[in-house]
Amino acid sequence: MKPLTEKDKTALLTHMDSAGIFVTCGKKTPNVMVTHIGTLGKLWGRDVFFLPVRSNKYSYKIVSETKSFALNVPSHDMRREIALCDTISGFKYNKFETLGLHAKPSRTVDTYILGECGLIVECNVIAKIPPENITAFTEIFDTAKAHTLFVGEIVDSYRLR
Repeated sequence: MKPLTEKDKTALLTHMDSAGIFVTCGKKTPNVMVTHIGTLGKLWGRDVFFLPVRSNKYSYKIVSETKSFALNVPSHDMRREIALCDTISGFKYNKFETLGLHAKPSRTVDTYILGECGLIVECNVIAKIPPENITAFTEIFDTAKAHTLFVGEIVDSYRLR
């Protein structure tokens, strides 16, 4: 496993905060979603990414089953694809085909990655925290839009370009 460099951490968080990053999950029934929220950290001595996902999303079902996901940080302007990905459902469409994205096998986790992206971060889920287990959650967020936090241990990171 190659750990994330400080430069890669900054790139991931900056892109997520500005345009968003792609999250891929699954191989039998693959999906791609976009996240604009999440964070890197350390938990139980492991490098992790906290991925919030609403329970009504197709990606929630897949990540819950496969216990893995990959973060895909674009290396060029993909705001159009990000915006479209945010508006179509993985329950109804194969987003890879619909968005013209190229799925490539990941190195270590049970998912595909996006060939169009530069930085890839592969994660295995080590914890799943439902919103009702977060004490202050109802005070800061509408429970109808509640997110489960998937804690993904970073098991590999690399650049495609």
